[in-house]
Amino acid sequence: MAKSTLTPEDQREEVTSSARSPRQNSLRNIGLICEREYKNQITRRSFVISTAIYLLAVIVGSFVPTVIQYINAQSGSEQNRITIVNNAGSVAGMNDAALAHYIETNLNNGQPGQSLGPSAAQSANFTVQTGAPADLNSLKSEVRDGKLKLLLVLERTEKQDISFTDYTASDSAVDSSTAPLQNVAHQLSILDRAERFHLSSTQINSVLAQPQFTLSNLKQDQSDRSTADIVLGYILAYVGAVIIFISIVTYGAGVAQGVAEEKSNHIMEILINAATPFQLMLGKIIGIGAAGLTQMLVTVLTGIIMLAIQTPIKAALLGSAAVTGMSINITGSAINMLLLLLLYFILAFLLYSSLYAAAGALVSQPEEARNAGGPINLLFMIGYLISVSVAAIPGVPDALWVRIMSYVPFWSPTLMLMRIGAGKVAWWEILLTVVLMLAAFPFCAWISARIYRAGILMYGQRFSLGKLIRLNGAG
Repeated sequence: MAKSTLTPEDQREEVTSSARSPRQNSLRNIGLICEREYKNQITRRSFVISTAIYLLAVIVGSFVPTVIQYINAQSGSEQNRITIVNNAGSVAGMNDAALAHYIETNLNNGQPGQSLGPSAAQSANFTVQTGAPADLNSLKSEVRDGKLKLLLVLERTEKQDISFTDYTASDSAVDSSTAPLQNVAHQLSILDRAERFHLSSTQINSVLAQPQFTLSNLKQDQSDRSTADIVLGYILAYVGAVIIFISIVTYGAGVAQGVAEEKSNHIMEILINAATPFQLMLGKIIGIGAAGLTQMLVTVLTGIIMLAIQTPIKAALLGSAAVTGMSINITGSAINMLLLLLLYFILAFLLYSSLYAAAGALVSQPEEARNAGGPINLLFMIGYLISVSVAAIPGVPDALWVRIMSYVPFWSPTLMLMRIGAGKVAWWEILLTVVLMLAAFPFCAWISARIYRAGILMYGQRFSLGKLIRLNGAG
């Protein structure tokens, strides 16, 4: 008889394997399947290409606001150069130099463009200079030729009031500078009349004082959220919902496709002898999900880094005055939104991938997997379409029907992100949806495992509920 040729190492491995508990073997099998699926996913060309596309979109998107602001700043100094010709004499007690300074300061919201340094001048929208009345015709020619943006001429009427004539070559009758100029002209007219009526400075300030106006929202107090935070919340919520939808559908379809391929080439018959159907399904879900999470983490971290460097880039291009109050606080609501994005992605993938695995087990050919996953795609698409449709409509994200739909585990990932971005969600609602999704996963996984167990053994047979029950009963 032939003797055993096992080496001491093989003998120890055999003893160790036989000594493992069923739970240890189960975890080992799941780990091996998970590792296999993860490596297969991240080494695919489609994974590398899609990751590169996501990163490129994040990088380009983060620089768009800075580029637009830089272009506007570069073109603003020439486009908004204004020349003042004063034929009205002293206006409100001011000579021509003081008058130009007053107009420039008010047009730039208290920031005179000429008297500050280069960086501040870039952020000023208007630059005002004075012109001699004798040069009026030549200045009009400069306006017609596009060399001068605006020409403002001040004159006295018969009643000694000031009249303002704005010469421009703009294609539209009213451009962006018309309203600010009209406001400044109105202020100058009031000041000039007050000067002629010999009103004191105290009386003038009293006439021009702004009324107290307080906005109080009785429904919900959001005074702690700045406009930048609200806009950023909407952007992150919208982009997050799109990423979750695309990722879940893509990787979920990958789960169904992988199961169908293993059935079609009969690899499943080999795998089923090494692991249980539940181990195969769970290992495939975790492995492919880990690949998707890797892609998501890389994308999110890149987004955080890109947001972090925008403020110093703006300061270098536009000057510190241009970014005052405009920097993005990535340590606050943005970080919370990104963390919730990762959390909802993980929960959504666990929930939907179990359904996709069951769908893949019901078909015999990979070409049929896409059709089998159609109902699951439709289920997810309902919540996604509602979330992107109601996001920007005031009041709708907090409507009762939207709140109820956001508690449904299959629709929570996208709808809750949109509601959070709108600032309409209490902390207990987030906790409730997480608990409901965690509770829904074992239930869906149990049902999917029963379908998966029966489906992987069905070749060329039409699926029916009765046949599923018989196969599970026989097992």
